[in-house]
Amino acid sequence: MPNKEKETIEDLQYKGLKIIQNKTCFCFGMDAVLLADYVTLKRGDRVLDLCTGTGIVPILLSGREKARQIIGIELMKYVADMGTRSVALNGLSGKVSIIQGDVKQARKLTDGVFDVVTVNPPYEKKNEALQSPNRYLEAARHEVFVTFDEICQTAAQM
Repeated sequence: MPNKEKETIEDLQYKGLKIIQNKTCFCFGMDAVLLADYVTLKRGDRVLDLCTGTGIVPILLSGREKARQIIGIELMKYVADMGTRSVALNGLSGKVSIIQGDVKQARKLTDGVFDVVTVNPPYEKKNEALQSPNRYLEAARHEVFVTFDEICQTAAQM
């Protein structure tokens, strides 16, 4: 497990929101910010973010104040914990939640269907590119635990 002493609190420069990150894990990039900006929300929507990491997309979406509920699902326990702590840090616990679990089990982990499903998936096939020995970076970048097809199937179900 990564050292919590290496965690930082980053100011997202948006509505006073902050996020906890650990540089020894995968940190969010511009693609997550663009994804959150691209999403169209209607008042009262329920949102599910698959492969949420530290919850960057749910936290940014919460700043738009339209969604009724935003849930992120993250497989890696430590990363999901950082997301949960970031949600609490921002006072969003009534609106945003991070669930630690496998996105392929999203039906069992959540209740009902969602109006919007987002995902910033691993973008490299397993064993097709240079893989990091860091399991957090590897899981974020490569289809180690879930494939793009499995993510699409889950998104369609939800």
